[in-house]
Amino acid sequence: MLPANPLPDNRPRQLTTAWWVAWLLLIGFFALAFRWYYIGHAIVDTPIQGDAVQYHAYAWNLVNHGIFSQSAPGSDIVVADSFRDPGYPAFVAVWIAILGDFPAWYPGVLYTQAVLGALTVLLLLCAARRWLPDRWLIAAGIAMALWPHSVTITSYVLSETLLSFLCALGIFFFSRTTGRRSAISATASGLAFGAAGLTNAVVLPFAPLLALGLMRHKAFDRKVLIVLLASALALPALWAVRNIQIPSSASSSHRAIMNLVQGSWPEYHISYYRKLVHHDPESVLMQQKIDDEYQNFRADPMHGATKMAARMAQQPLHYLGWYLRKPALLWGWSIRIGEGDIYVFQTPYSPFKENATLRLLVSLCHAFNPLLLILMVAGCVLTFLRRALMPPGALGVAALLFLVTLVYGILQSEPRYSIPYRGEEILLATFGMQATASWLAARRRQAKAA
Repeated sequence: MLPANPLPDNRPRQLTTAWWVAWLLLIGFFALAFRWYYIGHAIVDTPIQGDAVQYHAYAWNLVNHGIFSQSAPGSDIVVADSFRDPGYPAFVAVWIAILGDFPAWYPGVLYTQAVLGALTVLLLLCAARRWLPDRWLIAAGIAMALWPHSVTITSYVLSETLLSFLCALGIFFFSRTTGRRSAISATASGLAFGAAGLTNAVVLPFAPLLALGLMRHKAFDRKVLIVLLASALALPALWAVRNIQIPSSASSSHRAIMNLVQGSWPEYHISYYRKLVHHDPESVLMQQKIDDEYQNFRADPMHGATKMAARMAQQPLHYLGWYLRKPALLWGWSIRIGEGDIYVFQTPYSPFKENATLRLLVSLCHAFNPLLLILMVAGCVLTFLRRALMPPGALGVAALLFLVTLVYGILQSEPRYSIPYRGEEILLATFGMQATASWLAARRRQAKAA
């Protein structure tokens, strides 16, 4: 058995405030310097490709036409739509408005992402201080600052870094919802999670579900949870009102259907996507089947669901195994829909490839990644089992990891999609490791006493 209460009240040998602040600043500075160095030296081949093409189009149209549209920049006709979430395009649009067209805005976006990545580490460390001993927390902070995926993602025009920061900001304020100013913290947390939901709709239901799920928790005032619920829905509600007025065929629901269909084909993730880039005939045929199923689903959801179910019924064990493997794929190492390893877009030159020390770091993190997943699961289970005693931040982190694993397990699982939550994964894994170490220490004490 685990010790009766391996929780915050028993944290040993806490650092003084001065030492804690010193470590916090040191880790934050290192996280920023590492990302700044990487962005300054990495060379990304064709930086505006894949999802970045649409992000740039939305941002350019926002600045030049005041319309949220994926129409190609410079098009004669610009049609408003809601296919992508607005958070990241708005972020890019700010830099286009300030610095002008590509390539002027590009460094501004990347170096701002380096700052956001470092702030993410600091926010998560502060949020977790109530439930992790300082020395364990410092180790978690160093891991978050160094983790290769969290560094390389800052060099791409992709939404993961912004989403990671907004989720960490929401967790930070949520961890303070049982204090004197809990209503203010709940409002700030709800707004942060609402903004995160407008950056990636996967986390849109998180704060409302969290608020509803904690209504019976003794540590939370219902009024505070209602404030969290209302503030989390405020920004998405405004966006929903806008979307109702847009007669567009390209909507976020269509994108969700696309991810659902693509996510049901294991071949798309395992092998065919990379072959498709090279126009492999078999992969082209497979892609056509996926597109046809998507179009059927989009035209008639009931008919599309029936056809998908019929396909799965032909090989039930095959698809059951696929869906059971998807969580491990989500939290896996090598990015499949992209260059691979820790890279999304082709990166011919990377410090992680050229520097021997950084190559060793990648190898060590790669080897540790499966254990990290196991420890994260242990941390989540322990948090939920001891939920009556756990502080808000721990509950929020565990609930967030559970939600994204569930949603991506239903939709499209890809290691790139777990990058925004790698910090939370490391925190829960550290908690699982600390609980295990406490249990082993207790066993040793019992053995000596005997």
